[in-house]
Amino acid sequence: MKKTVIFSYIFLLSLVFAGCAKPSMDAGNSSSDSSSVQQNAEERTAQISFNNKSEEQDQEIETKTVTFKEGVSLMTIMKENFDLEENQGMITSIDGLAQDEKAGYYWTYTINDEMITTGADDTFLGNNDKVVFTYEKFE
Repeated sequence: MKKTVIFSYIFLLSLVFAGCAKPSMDAGNSSSDSSSVQQNAEERTAQISFNNKSEEQDQEIETKTVTFKEGVSLMTIMKENFDLEENQGMITSIDGLAQDEKAGYYWTYTINDEMITTGADDTFLGNNDKVVFTYEKFE
């Protein structure tokens, strides 16, 4: 029963935040226009850390400083810098540590100590942001 409520809550949050997502670039833009926007975008850095709070471990796994262009989604940044699996914009596995729905372990993340409830496809970082992914159990 608890799992059904949690999954329902997560699903509803996903729907709410999907409606609030930034609109994509106009389909009429040529590829050269969008590539010039990327070339002119300011380069930024962010620190990305991973914590494993499973019963077997409770430790920081890795911290890495990454560089990226302004306007690039967190999903793209993650795919360029880590071994990643995703499902519908939600990260399901990082460097081989996959969510375990049966055991109730999931990846969550914060940016600058604030819990984020949007998928990584819909999340954009600012310069010097601190992102912490945590693998933890939800009951």
